[in-house]
Amino acid sequence: MSQLRLQMEQAAVQSYRAYYDVEEYRDAGPLKALCAYHSRSAQYVLVKKAELWSAETNEYVYLWSLPRLDEEALEMIFQKTLEDGMPRIHPHKDHMSTFLTAVVLCGEADPQTLARLKTLKQRKNFRLSLHGWMEFRIAAAVLDCGVFAANRPGRETAQFLEQLAQSVSQKSIKRGEEKLT
Repeated sequence: MSQLRLQMEQAAVQSYRAYYDVEEYRDAGPLKALCAYHSRSAQYVLVKKAELWSAETNEYVYLWSLPRLDEEALEMIFQKTLEDGMPRIHPHKDHMSTFLTAVVLCGEADPQTLARLKTLKQRKNFRLSLHGWMEFRIAAAVLDCGVFAANRPGRETAQFLEQLAQSVSQKSIKRGEEKLT
């Protein structure tokens, strides 16, 4: 495993740990962590029983790390994220939205695979959106060439990965300078 990819994994997990419940996987598989975020907002009148409205938002971030992203790996990531994420969604009258997000860190990727990644989408409405919706997001960081790709809903995640990569590379440059002095 490349040193940069390992540093990015650690930085991503540390970054998500601030607001998400993080479950790390130490086995040799490509799934490195599952980060879960849950938020509930509500408005009351005088007492909590007199609730005007409430809304729940959830996000499940799946952190994947691979040496190479190809069509087969992309399809596996898409399917495994949906297979694991869909049973975690419990639609009800207060459920607003749930996002299933796949974050992919890889050393290299096929250009056709990145083009396919940009077109991946999955959205599901529950009871005509009265019980909320689910949306799939995916973003990939190709670390050897500095390319960041995402589907339309995953653009913010790609920006996050780009900022994280800049931060990690600056830290490693500073560490290298310290060793030289």
